[in-house]
Amino acid sequence: MDGLFKVAVVSVFTFGATNVLAVSDTFNATLEIKQAISMTKTSDLDFGLITSDQATDVVVAKSDSGAAAFTINGGTGEVVDVAISNTNLVNGANTIPAEFSFDSNLTLTGGTAELKIGGTAKTAGATLVAGTYSANVPVDVTYQ
Repeated sequence: MDGLFKVAVVSVFTFGATNVLAVSDTFNATLEIKQAISMTKTSDLDFGLITSDQATDVVVAKSDSGAAAFTINGGTGEVVDVAISNTNLVNGANTIPAEFSFDSNLTLTGGTAELKIGGTAKTAGATLVAGTYSANVPVDVTYQ
């Protein structure tokens, strides 16, 4: 009887170890498709006209008529992130730093939103050389 008990105990451990070596489960795979974002520029940022003896920075608020504007379209109620990097306005070898003000998050109410972009041309204390200064500034809009 002792031998039979030992065989039964060894069999229990052997079958238990076999079950631990192989398991399986499942996972869900999903894909969400959002309406593509489109963006249409309706106006450029216009810092205006100054003279070479300008003593203060030139500021255009987001609400000013000289602000840049875009219409953004996408999914209704979706929130988008906006990214714009500060840059230099350039005229040949001459530069003027520019910083931009805008809402970094917009809700597409009814599937649309208006992005207004103001900015500051850092002319105070700079040596200003006559000419037209400009920059092609990228605007990136992505879903949150």
